[in-house]
Amino acid sequence: MLSTSEKQVPLGKKIKAHIDLADPVTWISPSIVTICGALASGPLIGFQWTNPQHWALVMLGALMTGPLGTGFSQSINDYYDRHLDAINDPERPIPAGLVTLNEARLNWMFLATATLLVSFVFQNLWIVLLALGGLVLSVVYSMPPIKLKKHFWLGPPAVGLGYVSMSWLAGHLIFAPLTWESVVVAWINGALAAGLLFLNDIKSVEGDRQHGLQSLAVAIGVHKTLLVAYVTINLSQALLMVLAIVWGYYAIAVFIGLSIVVPIYNQIKLYQDPSQKNYVRYLLASNPFVAIIQFLSGFMVGGYFR
Repeated sequence: MLSTSEKQVPLGKKIKAHIDLADPVTWISPSIVTICGALASGPLIGFQWTNPQHWALVMLGALMTGPLGTGFSQSINDYYDRHLDAINDPERPIPAGLVTLNEARLNWMFLATATLLVSFVFQNLWIVLLALGGLVLSVVYSMPPIKLKKHFWLGPPAVGLGYVSMSWLAGHLIFAPLTWESVVVAWINGALAAGLLFLNDIKSVEGDRQHGLQSLAVAIGVHKTLLVAYVTINLSQALLMVLAIVWGYYAIAVFIGLSIVVPIYNQIKLYQDPSQKNYVRYLLASNPFVAIIQFLSGFMVGGYFR
């Protein structure tokens, strides 16, 4: 058991530490994707841009999937990874002694309860089940003995499903029943996120290897991991491009095609030299496309350009 410091922590610093446990930077993607899912519900029977009540609902949905749901995922992950963080990231709130273990437990228990309570506001059983499913997925991702993050083929898909696909579906369900088009695009965007998470494994390969963590990059090597990530990302984008063509959104299909072609140079450079500099360059070349594609796919499913 990792002991926490008994030192007195100023209230302001304590509050900041509790927020840091929930890792605010991770809230952005699921919150945005929730809005994209709302767009996919369509302007006729679903989300309406000019309706202030609809904006209030979608922001509440983004709160549920982002700061609360994803915050819970990050908080409980910090709790169960506290021994590893003591070595790799001693500035995190628990190993730094800014919060006690009891306080950390209260943090993720509060976030889990708040997530469920907000899900009830929408008066939709499917949204409640999605919220509950996301919480369960977060627990099995972080908590032994299952701890999906230890299984390199399961961890990134689990995060892609929880952070992206389920957030998309929740955003859609706030305003309208799901359509098969929305479900398919939600899964494809989740796979795209999983590809980016496979790519993320190369950042910490040396530390993972030293501490006995079996990440994908440790298990099969950096270069093979890059190939897995590239195939997953590019195939997901290609599937979205095919859907755009089939549904008659040719301009969107061209843009998605560019999102595949433009980062290829940076993919090659990263493969040749998997350094932090080339990793950042690749993300700068590809991530703006990914964010725009998520919004465009929401507009496409919602039928805004017909």
